[in-house]
Amino acid sequence: MVGGALTTAVGPAPELVLSLFKADAQLAQLSRSLVSSTAERIQGLGRFERTERLAAAHAVIVVAAYSEAMGQVRLPFDVRELAVSRTDSVRLATGNVPESRRLAAVADHLLRSHLPLPSPHEPYETTLTALRGFYASMSGHMEDYVSGLAVWDRLSPSAREEVRAILCDRIPDTALTCYEELFRQLAADFPDVGVWADRVDHRATRVAVRRLEETVSRLLDRTLPTGRLTVLRRAGALPLDAPILGAEETAEGMTIPSLREAYVSADFRVAGFSSAERLTSEAWWQRHEVRGGLDSFLEGFLTAPKATEVPILLLGLPGSGKSLLTKVLAARLPAEDFLVVRVPLRDVPADTGVQDQIEAAIRQATGERTMDWADVVRAAGPALPVVLLDGFDELLQATGLHQSDYLERVANFQQREAALGRPLAIVVTSRTVVADRARLTPGGIAVRLEPFSAAQTGTWLELWNRKNAAYFSRNGLRPLTPEQALAQPDLASQPLLLLMLALYDAQDNAYQRESGTLAGFELYERLLARFARRELLKHDARLTDEDLAQEIEYELLRLSVAAFGMFNRGRQWITEDELEADLEALLPQQAPSSAGLRAALTGAQTTIGRFFFIHRAEAFRDNTRLHSYEFLHATFGEFLVARLVAHELQDLVTAEQAEARRARRSRTDDSFLYALLSFAACAGRGPVVTFLVETLRPLQDREELGQLLLRLFHESLDDRPVSAYASYLPRRRPAPASPTYYRANLLLLLLVVAEETSGRELFPEARNPVGAWRDTMLLLESQLHGDEWRALADRLRLERTWEGERRHITVRLEEALDPGLRVWPPVPRTDDARAVDPRWIYGHGPNSEIRRYTGWLYTSPNEVTQDAHLRCDIGTDALLHMAQALDELGLGLALTSYVALSDGEAVSGARLLFRLWCTAGNFSPVHREAVHAALFNFDPDATAFTKRFLAVVLSQWELAGQPVSQDWVNRAHSLIDAHAAGEAYAHLLDELPHPPT
Repeated sequence: MVGGALTTAVGPAPELVLSLFKADAQLAQLSRSLVSSTAERIQGLGRFERTERLAAAHAVIVVAAYSEAMGQVRLPFDVRELAVSRTDSVRLATGNVPESRRLAAVADHLLRSHLPLPSPHEPYETTLTALRGFYASMSGHMEDYVSGLAVWDRLSPSAREEVRAILCDRIPDTALTCYEELFRQLAADFPDVGVWADRVDHRATRVAVRRLEETVSRLLDRTLPTGRLTVLRRAGALPLDAPILGAEETAEGMTIPSLREAYVSADFRVAGFSSAERLTSEAWWQRHEVRGGLDSFLEGFLTAPKATEVPILLLGLPGSGKSLLTKVLAARLPAEDFLVVRVPLRDVPADTGVQDQIEAAIRQATGERTMDWADVVRAAGPALPVVLLDGFDELLQATGLHQSDYLERVANFQQREAALGRPLAIVVTSRTVVADRARLTPGGIAVRLEPFSAAQTGTWLELWNRKNAAYFSRNGLRPLTPEQALAQPDLASQPLLLLMLALYDAQDNAYQRESGTLAGFELYERLLARFARRELLKHDARLTDEDLAQEIEYELLRLSVAAFGMFNRGRQWITEDELEADLEALLPQQAPSSAGLRAALTGAQTTIGRFFFIHRAEAFRDNTRLHSYEFLHATFGEFLVARLVAHELQDLVTAEQAEARRARRSRTDDSFLYALLSFAACAGRGPVVTFLVETLRPLQDREELGQLLLRLFHESLDDRPVSAYASYLPRRRPAPASPTYYRANLLLLLLVVAEETSGRELFPEARNPVGAWRDTMLLLESQLHGDEWRALADRLRLERTWEGERRHITVRLEEALDPGLRVWPPVPRTDDARAVDPRWIYGHGPNSEIRRYTGWLYTSPNEVTQDAHLRCDIGTDALLHMAQALDELGLGLALTSYVALSDGEAVSGARLLFRLWCTAGNFSPVHREAVHAALFNFDPDATAFTKRFLAVVLSQWELAGQPVSQDWVNRAHSLIDAHAAGEAYAHLLDELPHPPT
């Protein structure tokens, strides 16, 4: 097979090839001995051994391609004079000598030398690039080899240069062409090899290779093993025929597809990573292309040598199909080639070793109590073990244990097993967001599931609609179309959320009726309320409309407490114990529901248990099952956070209105709102702000709500009475943090409701509202987490104006964030909203007496730099770093010395210098403005600074082709030393030329 292919490809073998293999028949002998025939495979050659032999065959064609290239060129001497032995050829390729000249030893040496090898996770061009470099290196070794032979001494200098040119320029490219031809033939005979490159590129052989299960079925007899392993393999196949959702979650008469039917292979990105990569970085993932057919890719990858060297990390969002994919792999991988053990990490002890977790999963799947790992591998015979560790993120979330070394422990287990002669492949699944909490193993492979494409959404809905066509017809319902579903891309792009949307619409076509008029907040309100209604009626169909509405509201309230628990802890999940504590602190009147003869459900279980759109993570530790919870999409939690805030604000407005009618008024109790909003900034979650705008802006009592928020803002830093919610502590904060977070959130809410506010409204009792605003911003920056402060600052649009002679500020909400704030290179700003006016900074009002002066000095720059140095603020230090350059030039006073230009603009001396330097040698009005500033505007006592400033300015005059005479400079210096008044310099300025208009 391969032997014949290689011999034919080489054709009349050149002498160098013959020296490597003695005769072309030995090339065939070597390749045939490396790669088993189908008959040999049936006799017991295992998956791993087959992969190794194919890799060795590939190594042979890598070297053979170079040999063939050498035979295709004309050298200025007889190639037989090289006398390259087989051992010499291998040494030239690998830099080392094999242990013996026997063919098997040569092949093994080539295999262990890690020659470039295709791998499904890398583009085929990457392999070709590596091979081109390898062949160039081999040519360098060949040049060294040839130069040590007698034939080299007989060559003329020009002939030697010809040999060097052939070896360095022609041979590597020719060898690469030969390699591609040999690889195509190897892949045609053995589809396993084609898979290594076929999944990523069409330049190698493009044979029609179906999924691995079908390929092996065509090539091999399908005889399932007998004995105890049969139970394990059957257990792996069971989930494939189970419905994707329990009957209790659906309406009567609906048909739920099985996993086999409903599974749609996702798109994905794949990349190798080092220990320093950030797998949560979207920018890092965007550098890698999107591919299709993930299950096929993984099935093919498991036949590649890389699969037994490092674990594969499979990442995705909750509900993206990670666990479903492991079930599909466990059922579809052919039993003859693979022994699959799926390990749901939620069901095995979290505080044990990797092998113990695997053995626990085997016992749970089979009921066999005596099957340990070594016995299982031995019983599997030639099949390659594949361990699917499903739910690394659940170990982190549910147990709270420090599991940062888990991937390292998995890799160490894989390496130990390989050293013991039990190689295996390992796949670890996890949510993307927690990937940074694990120490990564160098050389690892990461795969990230992508959201459904429009075509994949359509494929899934076509199956759903076909399975339920009779149900739709009986109930007069219309099938949900892809176009309608894709109107909500967040829901339609994740498998479980798409199922949720389909179930919602299948009730009475509610989504189709409302999708054209509803969006955002109102759509999520209807969606969650309907699911809550359905769950409540399943438990008690006798509820009256009034009771049902009240119970729905309470269900959503408890879900909102769960959402706030995640939000206030700065993460996307919450443990059962944390949720239980939060419910007890915020909703103490709610008692856990009874479960009859079973143990009573906790409040957390009651809150979460009804809703399948909440992901439940589980882990097993110390004989106790631990839980954590997470919304399948973060937007659900963000909606519920905004919803609870909006409802509480409306309740407070209602209470205020009622209190206004009383003769004896009391302070409105905002303690519940304070408890919710004193641990995290709403601005840190963009969708929360959007939902708040959508629900609060349309309110009829919006004006009253704005007044309430203003009053709460005024009182936000005051001492508070003891609260009934004091036990609500989702995270520890220093003493100033809680009221500061509350003040930040009230400011945001005020801008959401009122759209804008002013410094005088925010600080009515302050003599200097601008100073009070500055103090508030410094307080917020000091207490908010860095990302939260940045998010809030990006949301605030401040306008500096005048109110008579007093400085005034107006603050608005940036609803659409400036795209230039978060991209690189930054987008140039086209507005002057953030332009700094020195007169406004120092309070020189429109009619201020100081405006009659053409310049002024604020303070010593040393005070500015010392203050900035003490603050240790990154942004301030960055500006200080630039400013210190001026100080080093003796121009520090230019930072705090100001000049009124001829057009009325006030600028600092430093800004004037920057403008001058930016003229790029073109004579302009800035040149005269700068000289005017030096002569007329600076402190007369700062003579050294004034001279230095003037010298820098005049150097720019010379650069612009307008040099100033030394006599003019001497006269100017004399006046500066004499502390002359500005008028004394008028004649000097008149002597200078004017730029062209």
